[in-house]
Amino acid sequence: MSRSSRSLSQRIREHLGFSVVAILVLFILLRLLGVRSTVSGFFFSVLITLALNVGLSYWSEHRARTARRTPPAQGGGDIRWREDDRR
Repeated sequence: MSRSSRSLSQRIREHLGFSVVAILVLFILLRLLGVRSTVSGFFFSVLITLALNVGLSYWSEHRARTARRTPPAQGGGDIRWREDDRR
């Protein structure tokens, strides 16, 4: 049974916490290393991270729904005697 598709707002809510925490940790580490950072840079970074995470979420769901099914292997038997090994 497949899950129903999530809306854009649900995806944003799911990824917002991760984006804020990940960028906040990065900005704190950069501040400790002496790199100057601004509040607008922080929000811009959160926005980019959030957009990438939501986009990847849509893409992975799309790939899961349209995955190619690999056909079962033909033949079988002992793998030591494959067709391409014969001379």
